[in-house]
Amino acid sequence: MLILKPFCLICLFSASYFLSAETLKLGVGQDLPPYVLRDSNSGIELDIAREALLIKGHKITPVYLPFGRVMLALENGDVDAALTVNEDSGIAGIHYSNAHITYQNVAIALKQQGFKINSISSLTDYSVLAFQYASLYLGSEFETMANQNPKYSEKGQQNIQVSMLYLKRVQVVIMDLAIFKYFKKLESRVNTGAAIDVFKIFPPTPYKVGFRNVKFKKDFDIGLSDLKKSGRYDEIIKKYVD
Repeated sequence: MLILKPFCLICLFSASYFLSAETLKLGVGQDLPPYVLRDSNSGIELDIAREALLIKGHKITPVYLPFGRVMLALENGDVDAALTVNEDSGIAGIHYSNAHITYQNVAIALKQQGFKINSISSLTDYSVLAFQYASLYLGSEFETMANQNPKYSEKGQQNIQVSMLYLKRVQVVIMDLAIFKYFKKLESRVNTGAAIDVFKIFPPTPYKVGFRNVKFKKDFDIGLSDLKKSGRYDEIIKKYVD
């Protein structure tokens, strides 16, 4: 009869653990601070994905792609998993994790203006600066407002939205709240001390990680749950958005 000593059992457990651990190629859409920071391979979403998978022993190698090619790469098997997706992506055979992040587009104005923005259509009364392609992404009602508002414009560089709001070059900016807070924290040329009003006239959008292999999806969900229970999840977010 073979008797294994305790240290041998530990060795066998460790060996099986590392044999089951893998490095996943993670498809990521280029650069979207503070969610994805390509230069440092970091950001809210990348850090969450990395640490959630690491709890189950897996590592990630980010594969940066144009946003439109991320799901195609996942479908073709060029990557093992992908950010930032959900079931609306419409690709069969993909296993979607629990929601790991929620984007919240909002309308933001300086509090001193005293604006009351309670609907998308009410934006017609103001000069509005939105993120690039917002009129395509934010629904038909927003598109109608954009077409009817001669004071509506879009910018690709979202840090400029923040500075133009505080300089009173525009009355309202439309952007994700975490992105606004991130660029506000970095802004050094303009005084950003003035209080703001945040109008949540858009629904929040939960996003998930798409996996080709259901085992990795399950491992990610376990790791994500552990991150939230331990408080580490909130720490990651606060690292980028105070």
